[in-house]
Amino acid sequence: MGKQRRQKHAARTTSAALAFRLPKAVEKQGEALLDQQMWCWGCDVRRQAGNLLLAYGCERRPSPDPRFHSAYSYGLCTGCVLTLWGWGVWIARDGLGSVLLSRSRFRVSYKTEVHLHPQAWQAEDLPYAQSPHDLAAQANTRRLLAEAMTWIGEYEHWLARHTEPAYRETIIAAWPQRRRYRGGTASGAMTTTWKTLAELVYEELHHGG
Repeated sequence: MGKQRRQKHAARTTSAALAFRLPKAVEKQGEALLDQQMWCWGCDVRRQAGNLLLAYGCERRPSPDPRFHSAYSYGLCTGCVLTLWGWGVWIARDGLGSVLLSRSRFRVSYKTEVHLHPQAWQAEDLPYAQSPHDLAAQANTRRLLAEAMTWIGEYEHWLARHTEPAYRETIIAAWPQRRRYRGGTASGAMTTTWKTLAELVYEELHHGG
């Protein structure tokens, strides 16, 4: 093998080794769980007894274009904000960057720059982000992703204590994709499932995955 071919082979090997992958259990459950969660949030917003995302402390940012739904933001702490749309979750933290978790196929993308309050109401409006390739970007991505998953689990825990017992179960029963995803995740298991996925991502981070 010539020198040039060896260099190309080494570059491909390094690129494959650094390709960002989530733990298999997270990939397996994540797509269906996020789609289910997005459906639930849409119902929470339209709830006749009151918007549950607002009740939890989220800030609603209406779209200037009536064709698109509002964005909902939640400050996790100083310098860290999570934003929700019907098509994805964006989390940004000072010193770590920004991560988009897309509803479409549970894709994860990363941007080094921090955009705490992106003025976006469709995915095309967001700052360009891509799959993280270097080790530092991947570590930041896992950290932010785990924080977002933890927050979602905490929201579901709060919701279970502040709504009627059958509320979430009824919402899931009406989820259009329920049959496609074999019934989805039971209402009583949503909190623990999100937290379990967060722990798996954290575990991979701490083991240098």
